[in-house]
Amino acid sequence: MNRNRWIHLIALAFAFAWTGLPNPMTRVARAETRAEKKPEVKLDAPASPKSLRVAVFPVVNGTGEVDAVKIMEDVLGERFKEVDRAKAIFLMPGDVERILSNANRLDRALRVTDRWSKSGALDSAAVSGLDSSLVADAVLLIKITEWETKRFHNIGEGQSYTTIGLHFALFGIKDRKKTWSKEVREQRLAQEIDASSGMVSYDATGRIQSPNATDPPRVHDVASDLVRDALKKFPTK
Repeated sequence: MNRNRWIHLIALAFAFAWTGLPNPMTRVARAETRAEKKPEVKLDAPASPKSLRVAVFPVVNGTGEVDAVKIMEDVLGERFKEVDRAKAIFLMPGDVERILSNANRLDRALRVTDRWSKSGALDSAAVSGLDSSLVADAVLLIKITEWETKRFHNIGEGQSYTTIGLHFALFGIKDRKKTWSKEVREQRLAQEIDASSGMVSYDATGRIQSPNATDPPRVHDVASDLVRDALKKFPTK
């Protein structure tokens, strides 16, 4: 019986070879070879450097301008988006306040910002353990040191201007070490008014009448440029 079966298989093989049709026996052999072949081992691509996770504490307003903090938070949100996420990821002040409030730890963050704004030192006791609540590596402290706009209304008085000063400091939460700090300031002048050009109108007393001619530079623009410049050398982890 077995001998007859082998004779039959050999005959089939010759027949398929002669006619040029695909040999089913060959396909079976190839399938078995593929099944026995070990799968290729692919190595994972090297992981990118771990991003620095930064908790931005509530901005300290060292000026009398009530709108300064709101404008600064808007500016920070815009500029932080431009930082490469492989370099740093930022938790905004509003999120920090919400998380710490839910954990009954907001008072500790306020102690940190208060002491730093007055002495430049970190309250180590207050910051201790906040990394577990914020899931952050470092805290970024920001103080508005100057925030002023000055408008001149009369010809010959001078140019309207905007002055903004900011102070940044970055501290590691676990080691309490300051790893980066930056102080930036700019006084930006408005476009000079040339009374002889006929481009502006003014009355007999010299008071300028042309709309917007005496506007100082927008505080948002000045603050945004300062934050951008400060973040150019922001550290990596």
